[in-house]
Amino acid sequence: GINAEYGGGGSGGFAERILQHIARTFNHPGTLEISFKQLRNKDLLEAVVNINDTEYRVAKAYGFRNIQNIIQKIKHKRCSYDYVELMACPGGCLNGGGQIKLEDPSELTNVTSVYSAVSSDKLKPAGTFEPEPFLTSYKAIEKSASALSTQW
Repeated sequence: GINAEYGGGGSGGFAERILQHIARTFNHPGTLEISFKQLRNKDLLEAVVNINDTEYRVAKAYGFRNIQNIIQKIKHKRCSYDYVELMACPGGCLNGGGQIKLEDPSELTNVTSVYSAVSSDKLKPAGTFEPEPFLTSYKAIEKSASALSTQW
């Protein structure tokens, strides 16, 4: 069968999920092997996968420079990819703006390996997300004509 488990990774793995979905939809026999190769830099990756004699080309582009290059290829009709996963953060989400800045960029490799080591049985399968209730409190604030009187 198709290995449809989440394999971990800093970007969420939509490219892999889409390829696995295509393989399931078209009853691809055996295990789907997806291997991304690095292109110009570590933030530009490409995979070519054959599913039932049809070749699918997928790319992952992280960081604005790589995104701009992909967009230019699309504009000039020179993009040969069937799917492109774009992330603005260099290195993917694990190196995003909401994260603590690492003093040594090589530490990102450690963060990525720890994230990838999370057992897939601890994660919920796709389509089983149920939002958990959260509690908030509401405090009415009187309207004011001056922004200087705003209380936080």
